[in-house]
Amino acid sequence: PAQLRRAVVPADRDADITVSGLERPSDIVSYERVRSTPLLLAGVLALLAMATVAHALATVVRRRRRDLAVLKTLGFTRRQVSGSVAWQATTFGVVALLVGMPTGIVVGRWAWITLADDLGTVAQPIVPLLALLLGVPLVLLLANAVAFVPGRVAAGLRPARVLRSE
Repeated sequence: PAQLRRAVVPADRDADITVSGLERPSDIVSYERVRSTPLLLAGVLALLAMATVAHALATVVRRRRRDLAVLKTLGFTRRQVSGSVAWQATTFGVVALLVGMPTGIVVGRWAWITLADDLGTVAQPIVPLLALLLGVPLVLLLANAVAFVPGRVAAGLRPARVLRSE
């Protein structure tokens, strides 16, 4: 600050010059205050996705009771019936990942660039590869965890009772 004062103010004048650090625009400071909002939104969306998978699997088990009963009659064990529900959950997860990850990357980068342009800052969108790589097994694990209860229900079906009702 002393060198700046000598360079700016002539020697015969005494002036106070205050040099402050880098100041960020108020819009950027406001966005920093809501930093946890995207994480909260992601959590809510994950819960909704898990509820959707659970509902879909419960509906499939209810609607396909006859097919599951026929499979048990043909020799499927309880474990195999439960496994077929788990495989369906895995398929849901794989399809969701194949559609959601590329779409999320493209839309997320576009949204970030648009926001940065509106704020007048440099857009440097970053794709968190580690989070994406950890997300794949996490999605599959959660889908199969959700499939546990519908799988147990399907495994507990009694073929005679289900087939007699038709």
